Amino acid sequence: SSSYATVGPTTASPTDPSPTYLPTYFPTSPYPTSGAPVEEATQPPAPEVVTRDPSKSPSVGPTHGVTPFPVETMTPTTKPTMIPTPTPTNRRTYSPTTASPTSGPTSNPTTSRPTPSPTHPPTTSPSIRPTMPPEYYQMKKAAEYVSGSGMLNTTSSAQSLAFHWLYFEGAPSTNLYEFFEQYAAATLFFGLTRARTNWAYLQDEGAVHDGFLARGEVCGWEGVRCAFNHTTEMVHVTEIRLSGKGLTGTISEEIAFLPYLNRLDLSENEIVGTVPEEIYGLDGLKHLYLNNNKLEGTISSLLDDLHLAEQIYLGQNSFTGTLPSNIGTNRPNEWRFFSIYDNGLTGPIPEGMKLKNAYMLDFSRNEFYGTIPNDIQQENYSTLRLLYMDHNTLTGTIPWSLMQMHKMKGIFFNDNRLEGMIPWNIDDDLKHSLLTIRVQNNRLTHPVSPVICALDVNMGDYELVELGVDCSICPSGCSLCTGRCYD
Repeated sequence: SSSYATVGPTTASPTDPSPTYLPTYFPTSPYPTSGAPVEEATQPPAPEVVTRDPSKSPSVGPTHGVTPFPVETMTPTTKPTMIPTPTPTNRRTYSPTTASPTSGPTSNPTTSRPTPSPTHPPTTSPSIRPTMPPEYYQMKKAAEYVSGSGMLNTTSSAQSLAFHWLYFEGAPSTNLYEFFEQYAAATLFFGLTRARTNWAYLQDEGAVHDGFLARGEVCGWEGVRCAFNHTTEMVHVTEIRLSGKGLTGTISEEIAFLPYLNRLDLSENEIVGTVPEEIYGLDGLKHLYLNNNKLEGTISSLLDDLHLAEQIYLGQNSFTGTLPSNIGTNRPNEWRFFSIYDNGLTGPIPEGMKLKNAYMLDFSRNEFYGTIPNDIQQENYSTLRLLYMDHNTLTGTIPWSLMQMHKMKGIFFNDNRLEGMIPWNIDDDLKHSLLTIRVQNNRLTHPVSPVICALDVNMGDYELVELGVDCSICPSGCSLCTGRCYD
């Protein structure tokens, strides 16, 4: 059994905390905001749901091969088997072609062998269509509300695999909303791991494998954390951490039914496809790590809907197109770390983002062009420490306002097409916090100012450790770049 963390109240609780799989209505949103479901007067009562004891749920099939469902190694239950298997016969029957023999002698005896009468080929298919118990169809109806009926009818889909795992091997909750989260998490898992559909994947010792499903409760899976909410009186999935697990599939849209998800870490895998827009509707998502994958497509303007997020890492993928211009413009934004490092994004870096809580912004190693936004200044980015814009095709000059930002520690503008000089009007507070300046491999022509050279940490008064510049603008008396400049 799993132990759950406890979180504080987040939303109003429905009056009836335990709706069954067959509610008298289906909600228009995954979770109620207030009040209990109200039955329609004409709706007949739902059939009684038989709650299975999770401890008696069937055991998992072999972990070293493809396990089709239904799993035939389940411990016996009172439920009927999926497919009755009548014993076929392969023996052919012979019957004589002549009339029955008489007691008298025949005048014309024959020695020819009798011809066998035609028979149908033997078959193992059932003669009667199997019937599942009512709770199977009740659960399926709930899953179809999340995914639609088409996906569940495709036996190899992540949705079908997730549903049948929950029914035959898992411990599904009889609370409708808890079931939604269990099913959504299981669908995400099957879509990312390709478990039970890819034999080679199951042999990867470093990856999440089919044996991972041995725990009947989704909240007991490795990398999945749940919490009990005292307001809703339900258990919710709050964290999914599957970094570096060899995931090769896609992110399913069913993730929309994890409204209490706080952290999603799928970094350092080989996930393909696009980012489903349903992710941007997860209001409680604080930490999103999708970096170091093979994701493609454009970055949706709905990204700004994650205004309460603190960390968003989308770097080292194959995103293309432009960066949405509405980021941080519609409402206060809580982003502290935002990285789109090493993609194929183009266009100018938008002005007006005003990410006042940003600590680190990383736009490096893309194909951005245009000038450095002039609104990157103290009043708009008062907490900014690290600014990465290197390895693009930025032009123009370095804004002087950058040198008035009190808490800046690192400026990385190298490998662009910038011109002019390094601004030397450095704020007194910045002199004591600045650690790194990298502007090499640009088109700067003015020599480094003595004001900047005097910030050398070795002189004892300030903190500047690294000054990356081209040798053509490094003065001979500047110990920060002499002998360490770039040709």
